Parts: sequence; structure tokens; C-alpha cells
Amino acid sequence: MWGGLDLAASPRRPSGIVVGAEWTSLKVLTAYEDEEILAHLAEVSAVWVDAPLTFSNKAFRDCDRKLQMRGIATLPLTWPSMQGLYRRASTLQRTCREIQWHETFPWSLYRWLTLSPPRKKEIKVLAQWTHEKGLVTQPASVHEWDALACWIIGWLAFQGKAEQVCGEEGVLWIPHNNL
Repeated sequence: MWGGLDLAASPRRPSGIVVGAEWTSLKVLTAYEDEEILAHLAEVSAVWVDAPLTFSNKAFRDCDRKLQMRGIATLPLTWPSMQGLYRRASTLQRTCREIQWHETFPWSLYRWLTLSPPRKKEIKVLAQWTHEKGLVTQPASVHEWDALACWIIGWLAFQGKAEQVCGEEGVLWIPHNNL
């Protein structure tokens, strides 16, 4: 069983979580506090998270620049909100070392599904695709949809259909054929 996590930089903002191993039995929920997030992830062996797990003093890590070369824009790590997101993700990762943490980027899934750079999150496309896969529980917020996108990238990774975009300063997981 694994999880998808759309982590917010602050516990005052909602974080989306998806947990499970089968499309028909996924738990989709929202949490705020770190303890609540970790409680929901307690039974997973791995989590795919939309948050930087490594940091650089530069605006963009090597892996971010490689995504940008593929037409996928990322936010600069020099922004205070991104620095806060990194700190929170690092704290969760250090607190829960028995879980494998994998950084991912939900926009890469939206692009993979639409085969073109999305100008907005194509939740309708994702909803249709996940319905065809047998998803029973529908996410209720954009944070839950992004958590589902993270979970799906983990699902693709387990099937050998996701790839790592590597750099000296980090690794991001995205779907194969993401051009």
C-alpha cells in the first residue's frame, strides 16, 4: 500500500491524501496537522508527495530545470512558500523514516493525460481517466485531486510506467512519455 500527498506549506492549509493499493478501495481525504497526516500514512510503505524533498540555494534544482526543458514549469525554491513547503516535507520525512518518500509533480500527470501543456488543471480529464480505471471514491477538492495524481504516479512507478528525472540536487518522478 502507498500514498499520495499534496502537502500544504502550513498546517493551517489543507493537504490532500490518498492511501491504498487498489483503485476500488482508495481512501481520499483532507488533513491539516502533521500528526494527522502521519496517522493517515501510518500503514503505507511509500508516499509520492507534491513537495520538494531536497533543497538548493539556487532558484531551480537540476531536476527542476530538466522538467522545464520538457515544457513543465516549476516554482522557484527561493520563494518563501516553497522554502516552507520544503521544511515541512523534510520534517515529515525525518519523522517517518520507515516510509520511502518520493517527490513528484502532479502537473506532469495532467500533461501526460492531455498530451499537451495544460493551461489549467484538467480535473475533468483526470476524473474520466480514473473512472475508467475503477476509482470509486471521488476527491472533493483540488488538493485531494492533486494527491490522487501523486498516488497515480506511484501506481505508474510500480508498473514501470514512470521515470525519475534526476539531478545532483534531487529526483522527481513523472509518467513516462511526458512530452
